[in-house]
Amino acid sequence: MHAHQDISPDISGRYIAQYRRILKFILEMGCEVQMVTGEATDKKFRERMEPILHDLLFLGDMILMCVDLYAEQTMIDDVIDISFDKHGLYVFSRRHHYEFIFEHIIKELGSHLTKSVVDDNGLEHFKAALQNCFGIRYEDVGHLIASIHKENEPKGGEVVGVGWETLPVNLHNLFGVPLDIAEQFFRGLRLDRNNKMDLLDLACRPYKLNRYLYKPIIIWNIDGKDYALFGKNSWTEAIIQFATNAIPWGKAPEEWMKNDCFRNYVHSKEDEHDKWLDDAVEEKLNNQKLPYDRNVKHLKSSKGNVSIDVEGLGEVDFIIVAEKVKKIYVSDCKHLLGRYDIVNQKNDYNVFAVGSKKNKSYNQTMTDKLTWFNQNKDLVQEHFRIKYNDPNFSLDGYSFEGIFIVNTPTFYMYNADYRIYTITQIEEVVTGEFTDPTFMVVIDDDESEKILNVKYPYFQKPTYITFDPFKDDDDK
Repeated sequence: MHAHQDISPDISGRYIAQYRRILKFILEMGCEVQMVTGEATDKKFRERMEPILHDLLFLGDMILMCVDLYAEQTMIDDVIDISFDKHGLYVFSRRHHYEFIFEHIIKELGSHLTKSVVDDNGLEHFKAALQNCFGIRYEDVGHLIASIHKENEPKGGEVVGVGWETLPVNLHNLFGVPLDIAEQFFRGLRLDRNNKMDLLDLACRPYKLNRYLYKPIIIWNIDGKDYALFGKNSWTEAIIQFATNAIPWGKAPEEWMKNDCFRNYVHSKEDEHDKWLDDAVEEKLNNQKLPYDRNVKHLKSSKGNVSIDVEGLGEVDFIIVAEKVKKIYVSDCKHLLGRYDIVNQKNDYNVFAVGSKKNKSYNQTMTDKLTWFNQNKDLVQEHFRIKYNDPNFSLDGYSFEGIFIVNTPTFYMYNADYRIYTITQIEEVVTGEFTDPTFMVVIDDDESEKILNVKYPYFQKPTYITFDPFKDDDDK
């Protein structure tokens, strides 16, 4: 199944991912159901259940489609079109050139994702923290889960169900982990009727931890008793997710965070994860031998330091002097969570473009910084003269530009107020070699052809050039 060798070429990887996500919805909603056993899983059972499963898959697909369309409509002007075909069936589509651009983005994102800045040692550090803080070896948990599966192998299936207490008791008996610690650990991986998310939150808040992806031990009530159900590989998948896409942002199960040692580990990862991206950017700038300053909290002057780490401005991750393009890039690095669906991407849009009651948007903060820097260009010039011990250093003819540098691509970077570049693009940007692709898109309708010249930003409502192939020049 992992290699999809036996899957029809008509079924895409995206479809499989959507299908698996809906099946996880069903598993999670099962926590609310009082289940009973007794019905044989024979042909008659399958004939009864298959239409129900198809209906659930259809409903799940519709739920995800609707939240996706809502997210798109929030970020893009005039994007969604709803029409009815000749059979009276509704059809969702994207207007203008947007479908074409979405297809382009999907292809391009793949190349960026493979070059994202990640914690290469994240999984090993997690295993070490697990042993140091809980006295639990990662391999022991894997062996325990594998043994329980093997014990239940005659029952068939990839998912087994055992009494909840089986997990902490066996970790205690087999590997000497104190029972209270073993229970605390497994409760961090437990999803039940009390901590599961409702269906709307499952669809609209995929970044939350109270879901099967992060809590692979699901508690179902069967014949009046709670059972823990889990798959062979779900433990490994969950731990990889924690190590790569949760803990570096300070996110971990609340049960684990009650352990002081583990909480300190999580916060240490959170503190250092921005540095991974900054280090990668600095390496790129050194390759080009450009004047720059990093983590700038004040500017040097002959009269002393001038602080910019004040309310309304704040530290600047990089000030980059790019001679070939005559620009001074005021650059902030944003280490983003990996986003794999449009609803998650909307969270990036919100922090960049909208902000919250507590925090200004990244865009507004950048606007404030640029206002200040444009008013203090001479001070910036003096700062670099002192930093590089070069009294002739000059910024005459240079202009300021605010940019964001990210570790992994985000949808908003294709329509941003301030340019957002991935770490893989930054060298081309500062050397003037980066160019945005442009597209000529022809849209046919019943009466004419509409020609669009699409360039960055790609999601602006277009002005059409209409061409009527049947209209002679003499008719003008």
